[in-house]
Amino acid sequence: MITELDTRTLLAVLCMALALSSLALALLYRLHRSLPGPRDWAIGMVAISVGVGLLYGRNVIPPFWSIAVANALILVGHAFLVAGARRFLGRSAGWPLLAGIVIVFCVPMTLYHDVPEAMGLRIISISIGMALLVFLGTWTIIRDSRFQLLNAHQAVAVLLTLHGILNLARAAQTLLEPVLATDMLRLGPSTSTFFGWGILFFFGLTVGLAVMVTERLRDLLQDRLVKENAARCAAEAALQEQRNFLTMVSHEFRTPLGIMAASADLIACNLPVDDQESAEELDRIHRASRRLGNLVEGCLADDWLESVSQSRRSGELDVGAVLAELAKEYNVVLHGAEEPLPVDADPYLLPIAFSALLDNACKYTTTPEGVTLSCRQEGRTVEIAVRDDGPGIDPADVSRLFEKFYRARRTQHKPGAGLGLHLVQRIVALHEGNVRLEQTHGTMFCVSLPVLEA
Repeated sequence: MITELDTRTLLAVLCMALALSSLALALLYRLHRSLPGPRDWAIGMVAISVGVGLLYGRNVIPPFWSIAVANALILVGHAFLVAGARRFLGRSAGWPLLAGIVIVFCVPMTLYHDVPEAMGLRIISISIGMALLVFLGTWTIIRDSRFQLLNAHQAVAVLLTLHGILNLARAAQTLLEPVLATDMLRLGPSTSTFFGWGILFFFGLTVGLAVMVTERLRDLLQDRLVKENAARCAAEAALQEQRNFLTMVSHEFRTPLGIMAASADLIACNLPVDDQESAEELDRIHRASRRLGNLVEGCLADDWLESVSQSRRSGELDVGAVLAELAKEYNVVLHGAEEPLPVDADPYLLPIAFSALLDNACKYTTTPEGVTLSCRQEGRTVEIAVRDDGPGIDPADVSRLFEKFYRARRTQHKPGAGLGLHLVQRIVALHEGNVRLEQTHGTMFCVSLPVLEA
């Protein structure tokens, strides 16, 4: 009676362990639907848990369900576990072989489910069937696994091997010792030991399968990182080649452009006063050479900015002092900046941005006095404004104003390459600031920079 109670208790615990394993594998499949294998594992574990539950209901439900159907579900569940392992390792499920094993070893249980004296035959059949299935899974894992220290594939293979050996030992014991009992729960300590092992086996198998999925995701992530790193290195190499080519071409353009400009100046000096047609052609040559020269200089400046953008120098810089020097250079009036306005900036990059804004303003203003420069502190930011009284910017061009090589329609007749404002935005962004356009009273570009805290 004590043996019966212990066996039934272990069988109940095994049912609960299988239910928890089924839930865990179902969640694993839900989280990783794209991976082959977890779906089959979840189906197999559910089938085994239902089969063991039917075994637990023996003497309550008809023998066909508690013997034939229960043992068939246990074999089918093992087949799904093996098929999932094969698919997880990139092989075909091998259902013809798995289905053949299930069918062959289900026949005795189906034919003799209502014969109490055939208990031993049923035990031998189910034990050998499970042993063959798990050995097939072990062979698949051994062939396709990369054996390393503390590898989950090794742990699962060891568990499957032990499970198969214990099933064969159970079949051999049953074959050598005739079974006198007609109820599985009264077979003695060997059955209790087998159920206890089942609890440990299915718990360990669930953990091992989950760790196998984790290792697969880790390997996929490492492979993706390697590929992305290789792609990044290739892109950086291509970008560097492009920069080298652009620098070489831009540098080589300077000499012929200088020759063109010097030759045009020489011809203009010796040109008769009344030769208006030649004077117009020379003027066209001057404009074209200036436009191309500006384009070359802009390309070189943008390429240089690309190379220093990742490592700009940092230091305290008085914006007021920088603007005062630029105001003298461009002959404009500076408003504000009576007190030092320190910012964390590159002492070479930031003046380039202000110089580009002033150069644009002087280029498009209608009168030399129409350009104004102002600087003031508002809270924790420094506001720099460059205003001109030029024709302004068409609203249709505002959205593309800071794009590389873009020029507004109203400025096509002016020299330039469409890189000035692009460089301004890049430099200001490197200093964690922003630049915006306002056209309420003329055209005004406002730059905001964070004040350097003491």
